Amino acid sequence: MASIYSTPTTSAEWPMLGGDAGHTFQSVDSVPSNPVKLWETKLQGGVFGSPVVHEKTVYVAAHDQRVWALNMRNGKVLWNFATGDAISATPVVIGDTLVVASKDGTVTALHAKSGEKKWQTKTGGKIVASPAADNGVLYVASNDLFLYAIDLENGKILWRYNAEDYRYGGLYVAPALDQERVYVGAKNGVLHAVSRQTGKPAWSTALGSAMYDAPLVIGNRLYISTYDRALYALDAVTGVILWHRVVDDWPKGTPVLVGDTLYVGTTSGGLYGIQAATGVVVWQYSLGDELRHSFTVGVNRVGVIGTMQGRLLGMDLNTQQVVWERKVGAAIFGAPAVADSTLVMATLNGDVMAWR
Repeated sequence: MASIYSTPTTSAEWPMLGGDAGHTFQSVDSVPSNPVKLWETKLQGGVFGSPVVHEKTVYVAAHDQRVWALNMRNGKVLWNFATGDAISATPVVIGDTLVVASKDGTVTALHAKSGEKKWQTKTGGKIVASPAADNGVLYVASNDLFLYAIDLENGKILWRYNAEDYRYGGLYVAPALDQERVYVGAKNGVLHAVSRQTGKPAWSTALGSAMYDAPLVIGNRLYISTYDRALYALDAVTGVILWHRVVDDWPKGTPVLVGDTLYVGTTSGGLYGIQAATGVVVWQYSLGDELRHSFTVGVNRVGVIGTMQGRLLGMDLNTQQVVWERKVGAAIFGAPAVADSTLVMATLNGDVMAWR
């Protein structure tokens, strides 16, 4: 089943969280079968988001209040830009524009080649959720409880949608897109679908608990995890809950669909294979380490995942066997990227590494 979005991922690109605006976390490249480290570059702060890749350049945003551009071939720093506050969100790079959202609520667009500022737009709350972009529009969820649609060319706010929440709530979930709607979850447990064109609500559905990780939108289905140890499947058109499944601990990261099976990890290191149609658990495995994201999957059906104990693992999802492991020396909070036959990841110590 194909994702519905109009910004396809090529083998040399990984432009945003999950590789595309539907957050499929699937590359048209293979995950390396026996990865060898190409380079390692040390930044000045920890990385909570994921790297993105465009035109043989790796872009990484860090808690040192900077976004960095690195040469994909050798890790050399090409430029860096100080945003003025820490960055937890994954950047977005589309064409010649790189966008980063920082914790002071500022959205900054830079020239991807030079790092020069193009525009800045301010929201009313901190931003920790990664933006998504498609068809010239950037979608940003802010903790002022608004979802913003922003013109990617000039930073003009096209519309904003109020996802009403309680006083200490917020929007921690990266927006996900299909051709008609943008989806965002709130801390109060309400999942919202909004018209991409008008910013008007399409539907809202109350789930069991807060949402902190981006949904997967694929075909006419939407899958998302909640804090109360549950994974939900919904009809993306109507918002009707199709099934929900409780697992051993808080599911972390976006579920990944491979064949007819959803793969998702939990905070305590559990890995689950769940039938996408029914929610039935068909496979379970324990890594024994704490997880903060789910798999990034290559066309060879090898999923790569990092742990908070500094292990980077490749698992063959055909056999559900770990086929390689590397120790990187620090916690891996954000999901790796796979592009141009290269695996790129970053750690909470600020180490950025490329493997091939």
